[in-house]
Amino acid sequence: MAQSRLALALSALVLAAAVVNAEVQLHTADDDAWLLPNFRRNMIAEAGGAAYKHETVHCDPAAVGSVAGCYDQGIPAVGNVDFKFGSPQVAYPTDGTPWGVHLTGPYPDGRTYLVSWFVGGPTIGATVTRTDLSGMKTYAAVRKAGAKGWVKHSGSVINYLRAYSDPSLVNGTYLSPQIHHVVLPRLDPNTFYYYQLADMSGKLVGEYRFKTLPGPGSKTVYPLRVGLIADIGQTVNSSDTRDHLMANKPQVVIMVGDNTYADNYGALDTEVRNSKGTNQQRWDTYQQLWQPLYSTVPILNCAANHELETSGIPAVINYTTTSFSFPTNFPFQSYSARFPVPGTTSNFGDITQNLYYSTVIGGKVKLITMNNYVPFHKGTPQYEWAMKEFASVDRKMTPWLFVQFHAPPYHTYYTHYKEMDCFLSVWEDVFYEYGVDLVLNGHVHAYERTHPMYKYKPDTCGPIYITIGDGGNVEGPYRNFVDEINPNTNKTYCEALNYGGLGPVAMAASKPSGWGPGYQTQAHAPGCPTVTFQPATSVDNGLLVLSNMTAAGQPAMGFCQNSQPTWSAYRDPSFGHAILDLMSDTSAHFRWFKNLEGNAVAMDDVVLERLDSCASRMAGMMGRRMMSA
Repeated sequence: MAQSRLALALSALVLAAAVVNAEVQLHTADDDAWLLPNFRRNMIAEAGGAAYKHETVHCDPAAVGSVAGCYDQGIPAVGNVDFKFGSPQVAYPTDGTPWGVHLTGPYPDGRTYLVSWFVGGPTIGATVTRTDLSGMKTYAAVRKAGAKGWVKHSGSVINYLRAYSDPSLVNGTYLSPQIHHVVLPRLDPNTFYYYQLADMSGKLVGEYRFKTLPGPGSKTVYPLRVGLIADIGQTVNSSDTRDHLMANKPQVVIMVGDNTYADNYGALDTEVRNSKGTNQQRWDTYQQLWQPLYSTVPILNCAANHELETSGIPAVINYTTTSFSFPTNFPFQSYSARFPVPGTTSNFGDITQNLYYSTVIGGKVKLITMNNYVPFHKGTPQYEWAMKEFASVDRKMTPWLFVQFHAPPYHTYYTHYKEMDCFLSVWEDVFYEYGVDLVLNGHVHAYERTHPMYKYKPDTCGPIYITIGDGGNVEGPYRNFVDEINPNTNKTYCEALNYGGLGPVAMAASKPSGWGPGYQTQAHAPGCPTVTFQPATSVDNGLLVLSNMTAAGQPAMGFCQNSQPTWSAYRDPSFGHAILDLMSDTSAHFRWFKNLEGNAVAMDDVVLERLDSCASRMAGMMGRRMMSA
């Protein structure tokens, strides 16, 4: 059987070589036609060092500290530890001056922003109760660069109580500092603004600065620079990512979730990683570490699994859960209080309204932010909301359409491999039909970009999926691909994949809805498929991993390929960030920068052009697709 497949693969390779040498034009129905350079260039304009390629960079021992660490995720990366509580990089004042300043936006109107900050410090102990701040006002003032007068805006002050139902954690009960939120409405586009913030006494202090993005109707929009990060945390690698990103001067940053990793620490100690409760003070240190970026560039955040923070509190999520609130059911509490979603003007800190949102960037990009950790199937609030958002997109007004949610549907890393098949079964067709250009994800602590794809195959009318979960967090970089040989076992990492002791074949036979971590599957509707198998699509002859194939007598389908799939363009298990320069309504320049290499040269560098060759599949849409190879 295996020899027959090998012979077929080799024959196909010889035939493909003959076709290339003869410069024969293949038909579009041929799944491998897009691999021929002449054929690709007839369809698409793409340039840069990564154009038309499949590139794999293996783990660099310098990134984790040892060769052994490259093949064992259990070996901590050397030096990849969070800054100690109280160290200068993360220390925050408690004298009443503002700290942890961060901008959110733009709002859906493209011109409104939110500024948030903290005053004072937290209160921690068994007898702590929540104080009522509902009647308290706060203020921020803005002025255009070059203008003399300040315009003052009022806002809200909130706090939150982290009260543990686990009696062993009662001494870790946490009352947050004052959290100030002020909406800055309808600022002029493309304009530098200075701003001041109220301290504990209400006095406006400091002088911060940021530039608004182009807005609807702006004469000058392009180039529009977007920064991309996720899974960032608060290590020295995190600060490297921050500094490298700041040096590239983005106009807005999309942060695809997993901010602090505070849930790795116990409620009772800022330095002990036992996950008993959540150490809320690690949210405070995070806010201070990222202030240099967040106070100068607006951020578009995303709720993710490390924002769930369910340990030690009443927290229930299942496929029927539609709302959350303190004190009965309050996951996402810290995130919701600190990072209200764009568009929020009241009820700051409300959890339910802060789980997903949409907005417009630069008047040209529609960004739809979803949440794969709360119910997303047909009939749920998120589904109904998202379908209305997709249907409302006018590609004449916002030619670019991006979607972000945390866990990646398409990647080739061993950790979290194929945990999003249920989500894909609901949403992939929607992304395809509405012509989504980019799908942005984190979760996997590494980098991978796909070619445009659909249903596990390259498809020039499908989205490009970008996994950018390599921001620097304390859990360290992910190191291995499913198709890579583990030298400790002499088997592929794919062959070790399992949940609850069941590999994919056994899971498909006995528990087809059971693949994935509990924090993901808890929101799945009953019967949602989580295990799928695909035909051979590897760039290395297309052979399948034998132990992860469907049963004998069935079509040759596999859970993993033997090498990088044809839909995968570039993958590297390292920390870094990405920059997306939108150059026009139809072209963009995408680059990924690796922390170990700095900003001098982008490791992945590709120019993408959206062409009109993919007809709209939805009535009334001005559909366009991202074209790449």
